[in-house]
Amino acid sequence: MSAERPSRVLMMVWDGMRPDLISPELTPTLAALGACGCVFDANHAVVPTVTRINAATMATGAPPAVHGLPANVFFAPAVDATAPLSIGEGDNVAQLRAAYGVFAAQTIADVIRANGGRTAIVSSGTRGSAWMLHPRRREVGDLILHPTLSTEDELRPIVERLGPLPEADVPDTARNLWLARAAAEIVLPEQRPELLIFWHDDPDKAQHKYGFGHPLSLRAIRDADAHLKIVLDGLEAAGLREETLVVVASDHGYVGINGRLDVGPALAAVAGDMRVVVAPNGCATLFYLDEPNVRQLARLAAEVRTVPGIEAAFSGVRGAPVVDGTLPLALLNMDGPLAPDLLATLAWSDDANEHGQRGVSYELGSNQASHGGASAWEIRNTLTLQGPGVVSAQRSALPSGNGDLAPTVLSLLGLPVPESMTGRMLAEALVGAEPEGEARVWEESSDAGTLRWSEYGGRRYLTAVSRAPLLGS
Repeated sequence: MSAERPSRVLMMVWDGMRPDLISPELTPTLAALGACGCVFDANHAVVPTVTRINAATMATGAPPAVHGLPANVFFAPAVDATAPLSIGEGDNVAQLRAAYGVFAAQTIADVIRANGGRTAIVSSGTRGSAWMLHPRRREVGDLILHPTLSTEDELRPIVERLGPLPEADVPDTARNLWLARAAAEIVLPEQRPELLIFWHDDPDKAQHKYGFGHPLSLRAIRDADAHLKIVLDGLEAAGLREETLVVVASDHGYVGINGRLDVGPALAAVAGDMRVVVAPNGCATLFYLDEPNVRQLARLAAEVRTVPGIEAAFSGVRGAPVVDGTLPLALLNMDGPLAPDLLATLAWSDDANEHGQRGVSYELGSNQASHGGASAWEIRNTLTLQGPGVVSAQRSALPSGNGDLAPTVLSLLGLPVPESMTGRMLAEALVGAEPEGEARVWEESSDAGTLRWSEYGGRRYLTAVSRAPLLGS
């Protein structure tokens, strides 16, 4: 691969794709891409390992304490004082920006626009994940193709050529095929954006409904691979392949579900003393106190930690102390007006599920498989780079994370990297660059839990949290 810089980027996100399922048999296109690019074998999502917070981290190269989003579901009383707020399908991004000043961190798309380029978002994911990739899209007029965010004017020319947008399904085969064709046949050759982000809602949707490793979930992975090929072929047909950096990533990993969590007894035990708002996020749960104080928070944490299925709890935001029996939320790089008073991750193990796939967890919900927690299986996620300036046929064992993607993309494009992008440039993937130093891996144990870390290039990555020592899991 030439050491010349790319002039544009194709980023395809396979929502919920766990990297240990990538293979020449199941994902031939992605496996072949990795064979002529750089595969990151130790890439990590941020905790909680849910979509919107990781989409924001990927787009901004910044941690939650900077971009301001704590999870998929959280409490924002200035927007809704009665219940937790989901940023999935609602029109609440503008309200949250006005009320809390979040989503101000610059994104890849912002920098590209400031330097005269354009971004196109093609997404079958939730409205929230699409918004997080480019919160100022409407302000600058960049294109989006999304079932509910696109305007009639944006969809009309695509519908005229490809037919109606298919209804959503699980797996979402027909809708994702339509969007892949739109990207390959219309957006790339006619818009020629400097950045195209294609967010593919499977395998996440299928895995939630059917389970991790279920035949229909595996079909959803095959779909994603087939749709990747369609877009790569579209790049080739448009004459853009040789100048394009291709990124294939996932926002988080996955686990099977082997237990359901009930926080009712813990809430009942404190009901007379405090109002608690619970915001479930799959295999993690956020707790907000109406009028937080240290005594109340310590009591809530003590009760929550007795619940079967709770692995670890975190506290200490907005200057509040870390209460006994909990870990600092600063370890998750979380703070700000929307951060919870208490965050709990749920118990997990390396056991296999009914489909023979390792990694299971408790969940506060009804999904057959899920994510959100701090297991090694949820934190570890997919990242492959291929294109101009990227080494060929290399697998990197050096630790990396979702926050490193934005500064790496901008550096490869030769564009300025904002100070808010605190992730590191993944120099180990670049032609002619030599890794500096060695990675370090260690564990920290206390009565509040055991944390596994890795470190490289001055950046530290959380790789798992457990109540008991991890013992090589």
